[in-house]
Amino acid sequence: MKLARITLAIASLSVSSLAFSAAHTGSGSAGTVPAKESAKASAQPGPNKEMQQVLDAHAGLMPKPIESLTPAEARKQPTPADAVNVVLKKQGKSIDPEKLVPGIKSVDRMIAGAAGQIPARVYTPDGAGPFPVIVYFHGGGWVIGDKQVYDGGARGLAKQANAVVVSVDYRLSPEAKFPAAWDDSLAAYKWTLANAASIKGNPKKLALAGESAGGNLALNVAIAARDLGVPLIHISTDYVFDGTATVPLPETAQTAPINAYGRSKLAGEIKLMKTARDTKRQER
Repeated sequence: MKLARITLAIASLSVSSLAFSAAHTGSGSAGTVPAKESAKASAQPGPNKEMQQVLDAHAGLMPKPIESLTPAEARKQPTPADAVNVVLKKQGKSIDPEKLVPGIKSVDRMIAGAAGQIPARVYTPDGAGPFPVIVYFHGGGWVIGDKQVYDGGARGLAKQANAVVVSVDYRLSPEAKFPAAWDDSLAAYKWTLANAASIKGNPKKLALAGESAGGNLALNVAIAARDLGVPLIHISTDYVFDGTATVPLPETAQTAPINAYGRSKLAGEIKLMKTARDTKRQER
């Protein structure tokens, strides 16, 4: 299983997942784009026809600006995955994931987390196997998102990489405070390593992948695996935040950029997480 194939799957097959972070930072009702941002937008390429259809459908679902909502309210908002289904229905196409991505079966199950059982979805290619295995972490700022919203990314990854994918529903903030999500992610990786053979996987070909906040989790699990001497083959992430993070979203009207409040809040949260991480390491 080559890293390039994993990256291709994340980049090319998850229409709903790629749109998730941008579309959830605002909506058509969030106000107009300032002139400065509008000027930037004119110098940047816009979304292609298919993505524009998804963006238009999502706006039609009338999501509220995420910064105005509580976490519980935000989790109930229409997602780009919902918008994709709207587009497919208008085109007279099936919204059954297994018809959209043939050759991949999925099953929901419970696996071991850090403080009890957590939900996961296991995607398996047709065939006898054993297949490479990818542990996949969804995005959503560690607060929103789940395996259902990011089904497109995980399913596409399984198809393009011809691998078993274990998509993990780690615990979310603020109900489960840091480092709950990170601990769950490491526990899920250990579970996958120990149980790979039972899900048609090859424990000697194991990888980590994640999108947005999930990319952060994938990197942290890789670091923990290194420190603990746990085997690790590959890691692939979509945009990831570190201590000097910038938000890699083009500032266009179509992508509804994170506003100044969101950027400053994100920077503060990252600083707090780094401090907590360093403190935890010193306590070991």
